[in-house]
Amino acid sequence: MKYDKNKKQKPLLRKLFRLKVSPLKKDTWISLSALKKLATTKEQKDILKIIEQETIPSVRAAWIDHFFEKTKHS
Repeated sequence: MKYDKNKKQKPLLRKLFRLKVSPLKKDTWISLSALKKLATTKEQKDILKIIEQETIPSVRAAWIDHFFEKTKHS
């Protein structure tokens, strides 16, 4: 079987490692006091501590998404 240089290969790994985009816009601001009212479990309170200490906005947004996932299930 010959290798065809013109044929495009399917990006198999790209689907596995695609970053999830936060549903929040860049200019959206979330009050930490509002999040504190939602935190009822120890795990949620620990996530809030991480959110408060995080300085990188994209990482902070990911932790906020994770917090909302945890509060949705409780």
